[in-house]
Amino acid sequence: MFMGMEVRLRQVLFCGCVLLLVGGTANAGSIKCWTNNEGVRECGHTVPPEYSQKRIEILNERGVVVKIKDAAKTEAELKEERRLARLKKEQEQREAERRRQDYILLNTFTTERDLRLSHEGKLDVINGLIEISQGNIRNLQGKLAKIQKKIANYERTGDKAPDTLFDEMDNLKSQIRSKNEFIKEKKHAIEEINRKFEADLKRFRELKGIKPATTAE
Repeated sequence: MFMGMEVRLRQVLFCGCVLLLVGGTANAGSIKCWTNNEGVRECGHTVPPEYSQKRIEILNERGVVVKIKDAAKTEAELKEERRLARLKKEQEQREAERRRQDYILLNTFTTERDLRLSHEGKLDVINGLIEISQGNIRNLQGKLAKIQKKIANYERTGDKAPDTLFDEMDNLKSQIRSKNEFIKEKKHAIEEINRKFEADLKRFRELKGIKPATTAE
């Protein structure tokens, strides 16, 4: 008998608390619910400061959730968002650049032959520069050999060669090194031109819907 009275008393108290919360919304505002640090759901008119960054549900006078305020993101989540945003922007930039390159490719060349002629023209220019530099190197090497011979003649007679000869020899060696570096750079440029030509040719065929020719067996 006493146990039954106790159960009814708890029910009355619980209903009274709910009515007080809901009934007071007209004066105190909506009910807000959150989860405390122990994982227990709590409700009230005001969210304690320590739980203000957690997920909060806002209820109307009938106890129905009408709005949800998501929990504040952690530093790790914000960092991941920034990373994903950066990757998305980079991808968009790559796509925009690809569209720009496609436009240039299609508006510059009409046929594969045009593309090949342009490629060959670029190679001819660079190869011409290389040949000129190689010719200059041969001339410089000839002058260097003469200077070195003069220095050797002085040394054979036991005399000291003039400093001007050594300065001239050093200058010629420096020019030869510079020309060789120039040739090396131009050969790298040829490799890059060939690589770009192959990529442009492949893309041109894709944009034009042209299938590459196959070698007959």
